[in-house]
Amino acid sequence: MVEQSKRFRRGMRQQKARGGLLSGSGRSAAEIAAEDTALRSAFPMIDLEAEAETVAEAETPTSAPEPVEAPSTKPAPLALENPLPVAEDPAAHSGEASNENGDEDEDEGDIVEVDDVWPQLGPMPVQRNQMAQNLIITASRRNPVHAAFDVLRARLLNALTDNGWKRVAITSPTRDCGKTFVSVNLAVTLSRYENCRTILLDMDMRNPSVAKTLGLRDVGSMGDYLRGEVPTRDQFFKFDSNDMKIGDNLAIAMNDRIEPYASELMQQPATAELLQRMEAELSPDVILYDLPPALANDDVIAFEDNFDGVLIVIDGTRTSGQDVREVMRRLGDSVPLLGVVLNKAEDATGEEYGY
Repeated sequence: MVEQSKRFRRGMRQQKARGGLLSGSGRSAAEIAAEDTALRSAFPMIDLEAEAETVAEAETPTSAPEPVEAPSTKPAPLALENPLPVAEDPAAHSGEASNENGDEDEDEGDIVEVDDVWPQLGPMPVQRNQMAQNLIITASRRNPVHAAFDVLRARLLNALTDNGWKRVAITSPTRDCGKTFVSVNLAVTLSRYENCRTILLDMDMRNPSVAKTLGLRDVGSMGDYLRGEVPTRDQFFKFDSNDMKIGDNLAIAMNDRIEPYASELMQQPATAELLQRMEAELSPDVILYDLPPALANDDVIAFEDNFDGVLIVIDGTRTSGQDVREVMRRLGDSVPLLGVVLNKAEDATGEEYGY
């Protein structure tokens, strides 16, 4: 798996163009609010106050095109001079000794400070055609529906900022509702906020889809990463230089294989500790977890201690209000509902919903 990840990184470096990565200009809170107001006026058909938000007028493809391979001509791999820091005893790290009784002065749950790993993340190419075929409409911004994702971005950031949150679970009641479609489009539109560092993790280890949606393969194993077998700098990738203004403040951790014991792995304390360390290494402002369908298995329930709130993506052609209520019943009252995103709404009559 490590060799697979290295092959992907070498291929990505071959794609790298001259010049730095492009990113959008920063937005203040006032500008975000102004954008929200402007979009309300421009798109009156989008009911922003309802519990559901229509974010797409085209159905997510049921099958992705064959992903492209990295270039066959590969340069020699770059040597990393500074290895990933190893967790140290906080007392030793700060120069403080343990007390006379031998008890450490560490508060349980403290995160050891580590170097910023973000500059070490490898590049990945922007597969323009594959992204267009998979309806990543926020990349090209040619489809006017991309504005709905901009509204979702502004509203989500406001909610996270108001509550001091950053970790967002994105799930759906059942399969094929478009949760990965929403996850990737939301991540891309967030990348255009220069002052907002975003990471997206493909945590649907039973049916990983993020890499396929982006037209990539040989991206490594999320299961191996969560077991601590792969360092953060080898699991996360940033988009290479591009003219689509997809910013370099977005990093994505993908997965290219099925994990047979996904639920057990997601609930382990070691997984929570690794994700805490990941936060220390990458210092993200927003973390998006693309999770499995909530009613299909117990993965989302097993992982609920690791996110602050949940976005539920529903299929406007077949998801019922009862499905959404059952998702929230399983998660319990302690998990805030950040929103319900209505996808594939062009065929929905609205009669089946009772929000």
